[in-house]
Amino acid sequence: PSGLTVSFTYNGSATVPTNAGSYTVIGTINDANYQGSATGTLVIAQASGSITLGSLNQTYNGTAKPATATTTPSGLAVSFTYNGSATVPTNAGSYTVIGTINDANYQGSATGTLVINKASSSIVLGSLSQTYNGSAKPATATTTPSGLAVSFTYNGSATVPTGAGSYTVVGTINDANYQGNATGTLVIDKASAAVTL
Repeated sequence: PSGLTVSFTYNGSATVPTNAGSYTVIGTINDANYQGSATGTLVIAQASGSITLGSLNQTYNGTAKPATATTTPSGLAVSFTYNGSATVPTNAGSYTVIGTINDANYQGSATGTLVINKASSSIVLGSLSQTYNGSAKPATATTTPSGLAVSFTYNGSATVPTGAGSYTVVGTINDANYQGNATGTLVIDKASAAVTL
């Protein structure tokens, strides 16, 4: 009949659970004149939490560039993947970031794009004053940091000039992690020739 006192256990304990999870519940009638019990499962689902991703626009400097996250409620642990990998990227590029709450009582995720921009580099052009001798006369370049690949154009063409003249040289860094360019003028002087009358 209704109104009988019932005692409960949750996974064998009388303590009422707080945390998300699945608990075996046994309800037992506690009455001088009646007896009986029932068993069921109490499921406390994870609450929804929200994530705001941060540090999504960074610049290459040779070190790993992790995204950050703030959560509501605050302070929840967040796991990240970058293009599906847990490895934090170092190189310049664009990476799909997924931040997932890693907590026993909360669930939630957020997706964003981490952009690691190329670092700026400087170029000093060289070999800009040469003399015609029938062979191609390329400009040279030194970069900071040193050793970066540089592509050249001469009056807009990638072909290295041979003939005497004045050429606008543009040197552009060709590197996955650095960007930069420099402009100068390559002068190929006419060679001296002897005349005998």
